[in-house]
Amino acid sequence: MYLQPIFDSPDIMKQLPSENKKFKNVDKEWKKCIAGCIEDPNALRACTREGLLERFQEANRNLDVVQRGLRDYLESKRSVFARFYFLSNDDLLEILSQTKEVENVRPHLRKVFENLMDVTFMPDKTIVAMFSGEKEEI
Repeated sequence: MYLQPIFDSPDIMKQLPSENKKFKNVDKEWKKCIAGCIEDPNALRACTREGLLERFQEANRNLDVVQRGLRDYLESKRSVFARFYFLSNDDLLEILSQTKEVENVRPHLRKVFENLMDVTFMPDKTIVAMFSGEKEEI
């Protein structure tokens, strides 16, 4: 579930095309499985369907590949900008998926830069001021 919003981001989809394709396939298989359970809600029949175990095992293998690719992608971003090491994978993914809406990174500023609490943006998304925890403006 937590991978869904990540792979809905156009920038992440573009950066990780093979992982995105694998994730979409797993998601499609999961939805087919759930649709089958809705059609026939009998748990015993739903869980003993032909090939279900193999499909789930394949989905798990694909998700492992997706998570490895995602981890490598995040590591490459951290190696370019070392302050990203202060962020969790979830926070970093949220920042990277918001590249078109730079103002949405505000909640993460204090995690990346000590005592930086907020910034002021111009309409063209240029930062013109920074504010410390003591409300000092630079």
